[in-house]
Amino acid sequence: MIWLIFAGLALATIAILVLPLLRAKTAPLSRAEYDLTVYRDQLAEIEVELERGTLSADQAVAARTEIQRRILALGGATKPDAAQATRSWKLATVLALVVPLLAFGLYVFLGAPMLPDQPYAARADKIKEMQDQGEMIRTMVASLTAKLEKNPNDGKGWGMLGRSLRVLGQKDQAINAYRKAIALLPADTGSRMELAGLLLEDIPQGAVLPPEFVGLMREVLAVDPDNMDALYFAGIGALQMGDTRRARELWTKVMVQLPEGEDKSEMKKQIDGLQ
Repeated sequence: MIWLIFAGLALATIAILVLPLLRAKTAPLSRAEYDLTVYRDQLAEIEVELERGTLSADQAVAARTEIQRRILALGGATKPDAAQATRSWKLATVLALVVPLLAFGLYVFLGAPMLPDQPYAARADKIKEMQDQGEMIRTMVASLTAKLEKNPNDGKGWGMLGRSLRVLGQKDQAINAYRKAIALLPADTGSRMELAGLLLEDIPQGAVLPPEFVGLMREVLAVDPDNMDALYFAGIGALQMGDTRRARELWTKVMVQLPEGEDKSEMKKQIDGLQ
């Protein structure tokens, strides 16, 4: 069944690419003007298909280059050009052959064509199991919430609630639960790292780490001085505060703890770059 779908997609892609080329040979009186209009339409179609994902970037560049070359070749022609029509047929033939071969090659290289099909019936048990797990977690969340309303000083309970809410994708509620857990458990590094992980999701690449995040890293290091993740991010926090000496100290500890055989060049480059 999957191969029929692939064949249909390949035929649709070939039609999108080839039909405009074949139509280009049926130009009426004003050939040059009509051809120019057709080529512009083809360029627009390439951009649309590139956005849809039916054309790869390389295919789009090749098709776009050919069309632009043909636009330049129009010159001042006002009569039907048999050679140009022949080129259209040739390009259409090449595309009709290359597109399915390229698609099949990419699938064989990147996909898994030898795996057997998994019809819905074969996956029903797994789907049911996942649904049952989700329902079990929701039941546990409801039970934990009820218990914590009666005993709000249960730090471990807040930590468990945070993990459960995180699994359910309720990020804001999970963050609030973790904050209550760490307020009650000064030595709980696990909840602090999990909360930091949630906060890190909202921090853009290269942005300044917020004080809460840096504070969590320092609290973790106060309990576990060799925590590599905390050492690394605390080093970033120190660097952002202009304390290069402290950043170098923290990152050097990371270097020392990296396993033998692991690439340390990137870490060393960061340390060497400190002024």
